[in-house]
Amino acid sequence: MLPEGAQIAVVAPAGIFDPGRLAKSIQLVESWGYVFTPSPNLRATHRYTAGTVAERRDDFIWALTSPDVDAVWFARGGYGTVQLLDGLPFSEMDGRPVIGFSDATALFIAMEKLGVREAIHGPVLHSLADHVDDDSRQALKRLMQTGAEAFLSGRHLCGPRDTIVGRVIGGNLCMVASLAGTPWAMRANGAIVLLEDVNEPPYKLDRLITQLRQSGALDGVSAVALGEFTGSRAPEGAGWDIEDLMTELLEPLNVPVIAGLPVGHGQRNHAWKYGAAGVLTEDGLLVG
Repeated sequence: MLPEGAQIAVVAPAGIFDPGRLAKSIQLVESWGYVFTPSPNLRATHRYTAGTVAERRDDFIWALTSPDVDAVWFARGGYGTVQLLDGLPFSEMDGRPVIGFSDATALFIAMEKLGVREAIHGPVLHSLADHVDDDSRQALKRLMQTGAEAFLSGRHLCGPRDTIVGRVIGGNLCMVASLAGTPWAMRANGAIVLLEDVNEPPYKLDRLITQLRQSGALDGVSAVALGEFTGSRAPEGAGWDIEDLMTELLEPLNVPVIAGLPVGHGQRNHAWKYGAAGVLTEDGLLVG
């Protein structure tokens, strides 16, 4: 997928990153045989984002269209990517992979809606070297170097136990829900939707899933796969947990729902090709 010596542009379209953590991850990926090029405004800051909208958009346009760039990698997530979508040159995108997750969900949904499929849902650089586990790093490295299928192990949570084939979309639940009512809103007809999130209390998870259902974002969905909901838990002694909540919210869809996939904001964050064909069984999700 990305041969040795490929040039990777580092962009920061969302939150402000820690320079030391970013440098550590760049050094790691360079040991895999890749070469990094910083975007022109990479170290800019503006309030809570890594630069003004214009600076971040200019960097993204450069990264997506420069003939010297083979792939694009998010420095970190946070918030801000959605601000850039209106001005991005989707029609000029040439298939170079874009790597990221969390806030990158906004871009990936927009790309998939417009038929641009070269996106890798995987760790941002900010957390690659010192947060995710080695299995996640190796899964990403393997996908980058070979384009191999990814198997994300899981287990049946609720709904039918059918085998489902469909394109795999989704990402960060909060980000997906925030796009409802916008031109970039996710449409899941015929798709397998994979969702994850971090530090959301149960009532907010309920609100987000309910928003997706009521907005029509999940109309026609073929199956749901749940990654990790890091830091989300029921009150102590409540007698129920997050999976009980998800069962209550998703069982009415009457589609297969699996849980426990190694995708999310924790140490386990295995990479997969966004928008690629997937096969969901009660044991997990194969994305190729």
